[in-house]
Amino acid sequence: MDALNLRDRAASGASAVVALIEQGIADGTWGPGTKLPTERELEKRFNVSRNTLRKSLRVLEEQGKIVRHVGRGSFVTSEATVKSMAENQSLTSRIIGASPAEVMELRLMVEPQAAELAAGRATAADLHRMEECLAHAERAQDIPEFEHWDGMLHVAIIGAAKNGLLSDVYDAINAIRNQPEWARLKVRSLTPARRAVYEDQHRRIVGALKDRDGDQARAALQEHLLQVRTNLLGG
Repeated sequence: MDALNLRDRAASGASAVVALIEQGIADGTWGPGTKLPTERELEKRFNVSRNTLRKSLRVLEEQGKIVRHVGRGSFVTSEATVKSMAENQSLTSRIIGASPAEVMELRLMVEPQAAELAAGRATAADLHRMEECLAHAERAQDIPEFEHWDGMLHVAIIGAAKNGLLSDVYDAINAIRNQPEWARLKVRSLTPARRAVYEDQHRRIVGALKDRDGDQARAALQEHLLQVRTNLLGG
């Protein structure tokens, strides 16, 4: 069978899955706000490949009929869901427009508490992801690469807290890292000596999480963010 026929079959399969899920939404099998079955369950139910299923879910997401959250699953949209998505976009815009001082204050309020939660909730996969982020950051050849993996480590810690609302809020906070002003602050403030300090602090944070020591994880992350704030903003 040639590649064109394979693509045609994949497209046809995806369309069929889209239609079946739409039917389930229309007849109330999956009402507004309902979480869809897992990808593995849907693959078995519709007898399709993972790629075909994901293509179908992507189409439904683009049409606004479902919303997908990494680590949480796919949900049928509703007026409340759409409103929540719009509010989240508004929150992201607000945070991007905030000053670095405001962002750091918010991070200090949110992240240490998240680390305490993560100490009791992180899975082995979560801890492995944190170790990966540490290794990539320590091997980074320049500031943008280091900053990327620094950010991914903090995202991994937030994710390990297993609170979907917290993750959504932090996604908005983390969007600031892509802004030019933030990048300029990092370039000016991140000397080799300071980077070495950050790497040591990161190791201690992850070490506390691996030890399931919530108090130490919270304290270590707070110390790290206070140091970051001082280096970025002075004072």
